[in-house]
Amino acid sequence: MFLGKEIRLKRLLNKKSGRLLAITMDHPITRGVLPGIGNIRKVMGEVVAGKPDAITLHKGIIENVYPPYAGEDISLIMKATSYSIPYHEAFDTPVADVEEAIRLGADAISVGCIMGGPEQAKQLTFLGQISKAASSAGLPLVAHIYPKGPMIKDSFDAKNLAYCTRAGAELGVDIIKTLWSGSAETFKEVVDCCPTMVALAGGDMGNDLVSFLTNTRKALDIGVGGVTYGRFVWQHETPTAVVCALNALINDDASVDQAVAIYKQAGGK
Repeated sequence: MFLGKEIRLKRLLNKKSGRLLAITMDHPITRGVLPGIGNIRKVMGEVVAGKPDAITLHKGIIENVYPPYAGEDISLIMKATSYSIPYHEAFDTPVADVEEAIRLGADAISVGCIMGGPEQAKQLTFLGQISKAASSAGLPLVAHIYPKGPMIKDSFDAKNLAYCTRAGAELGVDIIKTLWSGSAETFKEVVDCCPTMVALAGGDMGNDLVSFLTNTRKALDIGVGGVTYGRFVWQHETPTAVVCALNALINDDASVDQAVAIYKQAGGK
């Protein structure tokens, strides 16, 4: 591993736990301007106040909104691709590159890859290319790899998820974000077959705070290396408190009950 990548990975991952608590705020191209993320300056402040390890943003938001927080001990992950519901759901198209990530001071670059569709081959080609470019620049690569193409019958099947994570590992991805299969027993297969860090997407982790924290705790206990959560955090009434609870759970190994108590102490409602 190049020294530059090692330095950036150490900044990216939590120094206490070696895990990752990242909050993704890259949704408007993918899903539209959802409730909670419209006033990006307001919600950015609320998320940063909870002190996650990293925030994932597109380049324009980094340049226009993130500068006031540049001195915070929070890493930036620059998102470099996007799919779009409903326009191109099975194709994560490139929208930025490694040079821009370096210029903006990012500690990692993030790309998406939709598996199980007619454009899988093209996306895997791009993933291999950007893996090479990121490695050459000493920049860690995060990939959001989901089995969501039209040829996939069950996006949450552990075998499909294991294929996604292993494909990312085969191509040199440092941190692979994918979907929760629904149980620790089935997701262990996904973790065990992947020789690099697996992080969880948040969309299907629970319907309320307790179920969200409970499933996260189960995932951590079987070896998941971190999370990259989005909507559940910044659509919540008190985003700062949610980040504080996740921080305790992921980086302090708190129990669910302890994390809920910290949520309340931080002003959670």
